[in-house]
Amino acid sequence: MPFLAAAFSFAAPVASASALAAFVSFLGQPPIVSACYALGLSILLLGLIVAFRRDMPRARGLDKFLCLGPVFFAAPLAVFAGEHFTIARDMAGMVPPWIPWHLFWVFFVGLCLVAAALSLAAGRVAGLAAALLGVMFSGFVALMDVPYGVVAHPHDRFAWILMLRELTFGLCAFAFASTLAGARWRTAGETLATAARIGVGAVLIFYGVEQFVHPQFVPVIPLELPLPAYLPVHALITCGVGAAEVVAGAAMIANRYARLAATWLGIVICAVVLLVYGPILASKFSDVGTNLNYFADTLFFGGGILLLAGSIPPEQRARAAATVPAAARFEPS
Repeated sequence: MPFLAAAFSFAAPVASASALAAFVSFLGQPPIVSACYALGLSILLLGLIVAFRRDMPRARGLDKFLCLGPVFFAAPLAVFAGEHFTIARDMAGMVPPWIPWHLFWVFFVGLCLVAAALSLAAGRVAGLAAALLGVMFSGFVALMDVPYGVVAHPHDRFAWILMLRELTFGLCAFAFASTLAGARWRTAGETLATAARIGVGAVLIFYGVEQFVHPQFVPVIPLELPLPAYLPVHALITCGVGAAEVVAGAAMIANRYARLAATWLGIVICAVVLLVYGPILASKFSDVGTNLNYFADTLFFGGGILLLAGSIPPEQRARAAATVPAAARFEPS
């Protein structure tokens, strides 16, 4: 994997420079800008320290990239928490009208996001944090995305894309929680991880097809932001990412080289975050509502795919397990 090492050797100083530029740019900016960047960068730094010191030395091959899944899943959570603390009154309008105490729930969710980000980045009580995140995103889907999105606007493709995005976040969180489940919950965790693999695979195929149909929009999660004119070869970027999503999604549904496909897709998405969403963010660091949100959302999605990949047994191990009676698979040797 020398070419991967070289790519990341190049990417590291670029990412560091971007982080420094972000820090300099948000000084003197409105509170939402400072809060989002400060929280996100702090959690990112903590997670990277833990990953490089504790997890990566024990991993082999491509599994080293899976160690970055919790980091890339945690840092965007902190960014989103910054919005809850600074524009709480604006976000209160997103709470369904029949639920009381709108402002309370905005602050409460913000605190939950910070706690979950710290837990995932530090690797402390991460299984519980991931499971609760899965419950939270499932609640978002059931309480907001379905009734006020796809049901209210069934012909709006963006409503479906947003609903499936939240669903994917929840499924990836559940899949990660399953990898940390104790013996008591192991069977339930495996069932949940299997459901997550199939569900996310189907979402990836849908997203990939959308990329081919609408190549003018940003890649990975095909939302309504057009690709900037200063980025070259638009069709190659979006269709290439779309093809990767379709292939990975099909492999995950068929459970054929699913872990490998999900791992590579996670790497591709993280590269897209750096090479496509990085310049978009750099064009105006203070635009939290669009530039930073798209950057964080896509990084969150990529981190989730890496978490999901880690929950899928390696191909050889999965085949060997299939030849052993189910009752004997978890008996001590």
